[in-house]
Amino acid sequence: MDFSHYSDAPVQIAVDLVNTLDAATSEDHLASPSDVAAFLETHDEGEWCRPGWKAAERDLHEVRALRALLRDVFEAGDESDAADAINVILTDVGAVPRLSVHAGADPHLHFEPLEAAPARWLGAVTGMGLSVALIEGGFERFGICGSATCADVFVDTSRNRSRRHCSDTCTTRENVAAYRARQRAEA
Repeated sequence: MDFSHYSDAPVQIAVDLVNTLDAATSEDHLASPSDVAAFLETHDEGEWCRPGWKAAERDLHEVRALRALLRDVFEAGDESDAADAINVILTDVGAVPRLSVHAGADPHLHFEPLEAAPARWLGAVTGMGLSVALIEGGFERFGICGSATCADVFVDTSRNRSRRHCSDTCTTRENVAAYRARQRAEA
């Protein structure tokens, strides 16, 4: 069965949602319901489109709780713990398969409820995305930035599974810091 439609955008949505809370500084980018609405708008693409959602105070709290559960996946000690964390999410949001046939697509399964609150919809989409990433890539693809000043999460899509940082910015910062430390040691 093909779940490839859960492999790109849903995984990126999961990563982006976890990273709305800067774990290194505790800065929260989901401070209000309008921030939840803005997050949903910036991830409004293709079949993951849910235009016009109006987030309420309850949605803010539910999406923040989901964000913590998603971080648990990345902080899991092994594949089994990650699977358990994903299963908690899928169970909490009531992810139930439904057959979907839409505009030019072959019949396929979706797990997100059509008319659900943002947290339930996000939980199903991101939970399935991380499930596919775990199944297809393995737990070693899930990472937390190795920078001393960052704790953002990422899913490593490199060929050699060697990614250590969440972004090129963190990689460059760490490389520059290591270079300067070597220069000081040599001086």
